[in-house]
Amino acid sequence: MTDTHQTTWHHLSSDWINWADRLAPAAGKINRYMIETADLPALSAARNGVRLDVLDLASGVGEPAFSFARALSGERDVSANTPGIVGHVTASDIVPEMCEGLAARAEEEGISNLTVIPADMEKLPLPDGSFDVVSCRFGVMFCNGPDLALREAHRVLRPGGRAVFMVWAPLVDNPLFAAMDAVLGNILGIGFDKAGFDKAGLDPFCFGNIDQSMDRMESAGFTNITATTHNPAGRIPETAPFWKPQMDMLFGNILRNTSDMKMGAINAAMFETLSPYIEDGHFQVPICFHVLSGTRS
Repeated sequence: MTDTHQTTWHHLSSDWINWADRLAPAAGKINRYMIETADLPALSAARNGVRLDVLDLASGVGEPAFSFARALSGERDVSANTPGIVGHVTASDIVPEMCEGLAARAEEEGISNLTVIPADMEKLPLPDGSFDVVSCRFGVMFCNGPDLALREAHRVLRPGGRAVFMVWAPLVDNPLFAAMDAVLGNILGIGFDKAGFDKAGLDPFCFGNIDQSMDRMESAGFTNITATTHNPAGRIPETAPFWKPQMDMLFGNILRNTSDMKMGAINAAMFETLSPYIEDGHFQVPICFHVLSGTRS
């Protein structure tokens, strides 16, 4: 990962930490797609019930690392389909501030089967064949070299281990992001292809084409590759500016210096743009993402 990438996330780390606890319930709901795809019961059976080792990449301030740690606590969790499976999670991120925030939150929540390390997913400081699962939620697309990160994930897996990546579907299939892109473009002249993201080489939607993404997994060495697409929609009161967390976490370094007048205009425009998704007094805006997985033979 380049210095520009690391600097970008360094400047956004405070926004991620600020929203972490409030977003945790929603994060848990979508993390289950990754946990189910990892198929922890099958991996545990293949390993004769010994402790499973999970590496979470680009963990930010805790997700999905926390969800995997809870699923591997040894307690039966019917919702996650993990009956008494034991394991340990290594959470990682390239930004030291993210790692510090993650470790503090884990301690506060009493998650003991988790450790935190600073790591660049394009050059992992870990030996070959160390993990049963490698997970990454909405992170691999932000690498300078995503294909290198895929190869690194494959390298650190044990034979039979599984990697699971959650990635955004195309912008056109994500109305929240499409609205954000249009509104910020009109008012501030920024967006996903402007000011910040393009300079750092960041493209949140570069894994949007599911066929091409599966080809990238195959080129990285994975077998038994699968891909599923999900379109959940929350139910949020229409008085809540629900776009603010994602907007802050992606553009907070710019928005912090934006006047109250312009922020008011941004919020008003976001409400107007997303108002067609209001039903019975609630926003019901779908998000769309893919879950890619593959094994190491």
